[in-house]
Amino acid sequence: MSGEKTFIRAGMKVAVVSCSALGDTTLFLRLAWRLQAAGAQVTVVSASLSAVREYLPGLEIIGETQPDVAALAESNDLVICYIDWLIKASQAGVELLSLSNVAYLSGKKLPARFQLDQRSVLIDGVLIPAAHNVICRDPKAGKTMVQWIDLYAEEVLGLDPATPLMGFQFLPAVVGDAGSRIAIFPTTPHAKKNYSSRGYRRLARSLVAKGWQVEFVGTPAERDALQAQYEGFTVHAFTDLKGLVDFLCSCSIVISNDSGGGHLGSLLGLRTFTITRRRLDFTWRPGFNSLNRVINPLFTFKWMGKTVWRPFIPLSRVLREIPTLVRR
Repeated sequence: MSGEKTFIRAGMKVAVVSCSALGDTTLFLRLAWRLQAAGAQVTVVSASLSAVREYLPGLEIIGETQPDVAALAESNDLVICYIDWLIKASQAGVELLSLSNVAYLSGKKLPARFQLDQRSVLIDGVLIPAAHNVICRDPKAGKTMVQWIDLYAEEVLGLDPATPLMGFQFLPAVVGDAGSRIAIFPTTPHAKKNYSSRGYRRLARSLVAKGWQVEFVGTPAERDALQAQYEGFTVHAFTDLKGLVDFLCSCSIVISNDSGGGHLGSLLGLRTFTITRRRLDFTWRPGFNSLNRVINPLFTFKWMGKTVWRPFIPLSRVLREIPTLVRR
């Protein structure tokens, strides 16, 4: 452990307040597991994780869509909170900056107007240097966001990175045909990040021809449109995270854009393939295991202010990355 001192002691009460995005939620869950492994009593505030609390023994899960940060600060020794909740509170006229035991984390940048670099975070009067921080300190370093959150846990909180983590427990048994099932997440909330539906359709048909069972996953609001785009394929749309986790336990591979589906698949130990226009070592690639491959374009160019990249990811290149199906 590189830190000279750990600020987390056994029995300490720590609240971790996640954001709503699935990919970020997996990171905050990772941090919660690190705190749990150090002996802390950990509360996780996450609307989505409330559906899988049975898979998260030892963690108290609060399924609030709007966390009460002030109440959490009063009932916990330390609160680690996603920066968006401070921003939203400020916009609503709620003052949170006086809470000295709340540390704010952002993905890449802390808003300058809050001057968090000049504010101390204290546990029982003991200063935690750099507790307000960004998760990714250098997007060109080649580290995944998982590695960055682990560095925060080690270098700022003093947690031992070698301590085994609890992880999901009591998951559904793996079904017999899981080894041949691929889940494709073809959308994200940001259309510019999505590989083309035509490309995914051709990819799915080629994988089926090779013996794979391919199924698509979207949100309930997308289901009808996706079913029309991917006619002949099963399209799933789960109303909560438990349904999605249970389904992924019946798969061996996840193919996705730069999206939360890939992170969740990686967290569950699956092989993941991320189709993106970004470089191979981009920070937000799935990083919970070593079985991720990034597939990016051979080249890109700008046209009328937009980056053209989808035509330069040949189907043959994607298929080369997918392992040969081995039937038992």
